[in-house]
Amino acid sequence: MRRPLLRLALAGLRAHAVRLALTGFAVVVAVGFLAGTLVYGDTARSAFYTDLARSARNVDVLVEPDAGLVTPAVLERIRAVDGVAEADGRVIAWLGVLDRDGRLLTSQEHIGYALSVPTALALAPYDVAAGRLPRTPGEIALDRATVSGAGFATGGPVTVLDQAGVPHRLRLVGILDLGVNRLFGGSAVAALTDTDLVRFTGTGDYAQVVVRAADGTDPATLRGRVATAVGPGHQVVSGSGFRDRLARQAAKYVDGFLAVLLGFGLVSVTVSAFVIYNTFAMLGAQRTRELSLLRCVGASRRQVTGAVLLEATVLGLLASLGGLLASLLVGYGLIRGRELVASDIPLHAPVVRWPTVAVALGFGVLVSVLAALVPAVEAGRVPPLAALRDRDAAEAGGAPLRRRRGRVVVAAGLGGVGVLLVLAGLPQGFPGLPLVLGGGMIGILGAVVAAPLLAPGAVRLVGWLPARVFGPVVRLAVANARRNPRRTAATSSALMIGVALMAMFGVLLATARQQAGRELTENFPVEFVLDTVRLDGTPTAVRGPLPAGLAQRLRADPAFATVAEVRQAPAPLDPRVRVWAVPPEQLVGPIRPEVTAGSLDRLGPDAVALSRRLAAERGLAVGDRIPLGLGPADPLTVVALYDDAPTDGAVLVDWAAYVAGYGKAAADRILVDLAPGVSTAAGRQALDRLLHDHPTVRVRALAEQADALSTTLDELLGIFAALLGMSVLIAVLGIGNTLALSVFERRHESALLRALGLGRRHLTALLLVEASLIAAIGALAGLALGVTLGWAAALGLISAYGHGLPVVPVGQLALCLVLAGAAAVLASLPPARQAARAPLV
Repeated sequence: MRRPLLRLALAGLRAHAVRLALTGFAVVVAVGFLAGTLVYGDTARSAFYTDLARSARNVDVLVEPDAGLVTPAVLERIRAVDGVAEADGRVIAWLGVLDRDGRLLTSQEHIGYALSVPTALALAPYDVAAGRLPRTPGEIALDRATVSGAGFATGGPVTVLDQAGVPHRLRLVGILDLGVNRLFGGSAVAALTDTDLVRFTGTGDYAQVVVRAADGTDPATLRGRVATAVGPGHQVVSGSGFRDRLARQAAKYVDGFLAVLLGFGLVSVTVSAFVIYNTFAMLGAQRTRELSLLRCVGASRRQVTGAVLLEATVLGLLASLGGLLASLLVGYGLIRGRELVASDIPLHAPVVRWPTVAVALGFGVLVSVLAALVPAVEAGRVPPLAALRDRDAAEAGGAPLRRRRGRVVVAAGLGGVGVLLVLAGLPQGFPGLPLVLGGGMIGILGAVVAAPLLAPGAVRLVGWLPARVFGPVVRLAVANARRNPRRTAATSSALMIGVALMAMFGVLLATARQQAGRELTENFPVEFVLDTVRLDGTPTAVRGPLPAGLAQRLRADPAFATVAEVRQAPAPLDPRVRVWAVPPEQLVGPIRPEVTAGSLDRLGPDAVALSRRLAAERGLAVGDRIPLGLGPADPLTVVALYDDAPTDGAVLVDWAAYVAGYGKAAADRILVDLAPGVSTAAGRQALDRLLHDHPTVRVRALAEQADALSTTLDELLGIFAALLGMSVLIAVLGIGNTLALSVFERRHESALLRALGLGRRHLTALLLVEASLIAAIGALAGLALGVTLGWAAALGLISAYGHGLPVVPVGQLALCLVLAGAAAVLASLPPARQAARAPLV
């Protein structure tokens, strides 16, 4: 039985090779993208691991302290251990590095790092890209990114700050290559001699001790010996464990991007499933006589169903193999594309692991079989006498009433579940976003189920005006699209999903861009924010006290209209809550927060204003009392709630209450707004001139933050559009495949129209108009669903974190519609021309 079944399936594949090849190409694209995502992840991790060899090369054992640092005495004990070939202590300390304009270089709130020069070059955590390492005091080597970013030159001067903030000029003698070591987070990294390390950072102890085993010594045995020698209070890690940890730290952001890619890959596979289902359903309808003849000569229902499923299995396997080959290009392209958006994944040969092969083949075959399951079962139900029936009459009869009622029930159920999930997720803000999106996807699935019932009416609505304007050809196209609602619905559903996802993310990202710009403008209504950095060993660029008299000098400059001194500190009873205050005469204009309830006029020594978010977390309202530990008047009465403020403090207190709780400390932040007519560039020049003698004062410009955020959102929008374009491409292929199948299915009808006088050009136009109608229905339905879902999700986020209304990017969505329609018409052009060339007989 198996051998005839296989021969039957192979014969079916050969008989419909061209049409199945088009379907197989959709599977190739989907599987290639899905497997390419996995290839990207494996390649990126391998690239990180290989590149990190420079940070942990030749390291067989690593010693780190549980707290504090490793002393030189411990290093000497390690060197005395039997089997140790070399051991080196690594000093890692905080160091301030100034740019060529005398401003402190910081990255993500962190200042720079100072590293020691290795005593054993084989254990160096970096390479020397140019020049050499420091040999005498007064010399410095910097990482390549800092040198290029700040415009330093080998042999030129570099200024660093010691712990007291005193500048010291050194000579740049080398450039370091750190690879992709994420430990330093993009901060400036300098290599100094031991003398300069102690002089500038105040430490000569080690953050790490790395050990290389002697020839013939087992690293695991050496690790045990070293652990015994150093005693408690130290962590002793193997070299392989050290490399694994560095690789995880460096590549952890790959996992987040990988999850996004996998999500879009699954979307592409889902869209391709619609194409496969539609293809096999149409082939089953076309092969009614063929299948009925098989039943007449003795084939059972199970054999016919098995033959169709076997065809789908072979198709899925062949297409999956093609997708696996395509995944190499996709994975490598993703890495190169990721570099274009400011990533630093090293180039590496594509890596294909066996799980990737299993996923590619498994998903391709599984999706193909599942998509063909319903058409296969229906093919098995073809009665032997179906060869005597009129196929066109059977198609025109429509679906039985019972089946239509069942479809309505299922669609309504899915839609109801989707609405409930969306309503449940909206009040939760960002944590509820998965519920909103999941509910929306279930709702879209409900729309797909109901599509065959809605397709005739949608075709009539979309084609009504063109039919009246352009005449008989368009009316025939409308009639053809309405005649087989299942085919029209299945074809348009694939495009609907792709456009819906593009519309949804378009609304979300456009809203995010506007909200982010609004929040920056409202939270930082001033042009510049000034804070300072402590260099006494504190790792982060925290807002320490600003230089005395700086605010007065700023107020004396006519370029600045507003200069406000902000004090901020943790609440005594709850250090997680930041309390802030400004002198009363400065709490005006752009410094005054936006009040949503109550009034700041009632702010006094026994009163407080809370941010809206903190009030919601604590369940507080105007009139309630909150204990903060700020003196005898505590707890304080809440007199106002605010939404946007020029600081990130959650509690605004009266100036007298702040002084009573914290004393008259120096301001830790100065907010500066420009005078009318002064440009941002001119204001920045004035600030640089006034801050020339204060290199530790950092200047942050609102315009720079807004531009950086806008650039990031534009990059995300481009990435999402490209990823979703994969599913739209598959849907367009499905439209072309469907029309090619319908051309073959309706060859008698096309010949009859030609015999009645319809020219080749008009027949081509007829089929192109039909494809355009199907594409328009899918694109418009997807647009409506996507905008609705994106609006709901964006509205939930706005209600939780901001205010206003979602943004619908009309131009972008219109372009999406035009491109989808144009692509569908182009995909349908070859089969339409083929139909026009068919002979009348």
